[in-house]
Amino acid sequence: MAGLSSSRLLTVAATLMGVGTVGFYNIDGMMAHDAKGHRWINAFYCCVITLTTVGYGDICPSDKLSHLGQIFIISLSFCGLGMFCGPIMDFSSSWKTRIPGGVIGPGLCALGVGILLFTQIEEMSVANAAYLAVITGTTVGYGDLRPATDVGRLATALFAIFVVNVIGGMLEPARDYLSQLCLPPTSTTAKNTKKKKKKKKA
Repeated sequence: MAGLSSSRLLTVAATLMGVGTVGFYNIDGMMAHDAKGHRWINAFYCCVITLTTVGYGDICPSDKLSHLGQIFIISLSFCGLGMFCGPIMDFSSSWKTRIPGGVIGPGLCALGVGILLFTQIEEMSVANAAYLAVITGTTVGYGDLRPATDVGRLATALFAIFVVNVIGGMLEPARDYLSQLCLPPTSTTAKNTKKKKKKKKA
C-alpha cells in the first residue's frame, strides 16, 4: 500500500496474529474444549478468522466463554480490525495487480484456488468447495461448512488473508450499479420531469 512501509505492515500483522493466537490458546472458553486438532493451530485459525471478520463460529468461541475472553475479543476487534482488514489485507491481496481481467480475473483465480484447496485438503465436492470459498471470501462465514483438519484450518486462515479483499473487489460492480439506482434525480432530470407534467396538464 502506497505510503506505508511493507516491513512495518508485516510486523503489525505478525503482532496482531501473535497476540490473538496466544489469547485464543490461553484464555478459558475461547475455543471449544472438544475441538479436534492441534490446539496451537486451532488458536491461530480462530485468531485469523476473527481478524478477517469471516467468523465461522465453529470451534470458537465456546459456549462457556469467560468475561476475560469477551473483553479480549472486544479489545482485539477495536484495536486490530481496522488495521488488519484495511492496510494489512490490502497489502496481502496486492498480488491481484499481476492478474489480468480487472476485478473478475483475480476474483476467479482466488475462487479457483479455494476450490482446489478444499477439494484436495478437506475432500469436499466441487460444489461444496466453491460454496465455502465464496462464503469465506465474502466474509459471510455461516459455519455450516468449515475446515475440520489441522492442514485445512491453516490453509483456510491463509486463504482468507490473501483473498478476502480480492473477492470483495468482485462485489464492487454490483455495488456501483445499485448505488446509481439510489442516486437522487439530477436537476436536469427534475426539470425535464416538470416540463412533461406541464405538457400533460396543458
